[in-house]
Amino acid sequence: MSAPPSHLPLHRLYAFGQFAGWGSFLLLRLFLTATYVAKTAPGASIVDACVFEAFSHFAGAAWSHVVWSWLTRRRLIERGWRRFVGEGQIVANLGTVLLVLLAWPFYPTIYAADFERFGAVAMIWLAIGQNTMITALWFWSFVALLYFDRTRRLELERAEAHASAREAQLHALRGQVNPHFLFNSFNSLRALIALDPARATEALTQLSTLLRYSLSGTDRLVVPLAEELHIVRLYLELESLRLGTRLRVTPRLPESTNGAVLPPMLLQGLVENAVKFGPAALKAGGELAYRVELANDRLHLRVTNPGRLTAKSDSTALGLHNLRARLSLLYGDAATFSLREEPGELVVAEASFPARLPESSARATRSEE
Repeated sequence: MSAPPSHLPLHRLYAFGQFAGWGSFLLLRLFLTATYVAKTAPGASIVDACVFEAFSHFAGAAWSHVVWSWLTRRRLIERGWRRFVGEGQIVANLGTVLLVLLAWPFYPTIYAADFERFGAVAMIWLAIGQNTMITALWFWSFVALLYFDRTRRLELERAEAHASAREAQLHALRGQVNPHFLFNSFNSLRALIALDPARATEALTQLSTLLRYSLSGTDRLVVPLAEELHIVRLYLELESLRLGTRLRVTPRLPESTNGAVLPPMLLQGLVENAVKFGPAALKAGGELAYRVELANDRLHLRVTNPGRLTAKSDSTALGLHNLRARLSLLYGDAATFSLREEPGELVVAEASFPARLPESSARATRSEE
């Protein structure tokens, strides 16, 4: 059987192989039979010989379809190779005997010269041998096709299981991104209501937007960079209510986001972590700087805050282990993340990853929708 395109479903692969295989074999046999009759029996009818070959091949194709239907319906390939090959070969050999019995009455007429030269017994064994090779060829072609299909299905099932597990893990990780600053923000709002009701109302609206964004992030793998930057700005405005002049922010942002995307709450998580272990932890406060760069279709995030990178803060820093896992699941080796301390008691967090979602993750997003 010919090698058809591998992306076709099983029934189309089978149909392709049947038509291509039996069609090619029939053309070859018609040519050989016509040549043989013309040389050995000039007075014999070439048309009759060709009709016989066509009939024989039609019978062979019909029997091969019976064998195929029997193999696929009994699903023998999933019951073990020994049973599959054993039972399948018995059915194929039965087909050989039936084909020989069906064609035998025509052999003495078409192959008269060979019958006279070799005798009937030798011709019987020749017919059995030829038909055995044909049925064996088709049987093992079916074996190869079914094995190929089974292997492909197992690979697809493994890929789907991996994707499902990966998506479940991502969903769980996204669900863990809970803004701890909410409690502090509510306390700040309570104090602000008495001092500046209008500003308190505005802050409550900002907090509502931030919370809505955080919750909707559990349903999205990535969000537009522009949306994340807006949320970071709202978060820092809310934190400024609590920290006042202790929080000094220096952003450095690209002029255009150019359609870049990133995991939701990723930059916000880095900034929140920097606030928690930087200005909020220091009596004098400090400067929080965050920078976003777009270069060579990659996003580079850098967040710095004053402080020391102690063992305790490194292990308990808000969402950093979560962040590493999310980047790894979404981008694999294409993403990098580092957290380090530089001279001058400056903690630096950096992340770099593709500005577009990889195709494998994008397919998972489309399948969710």
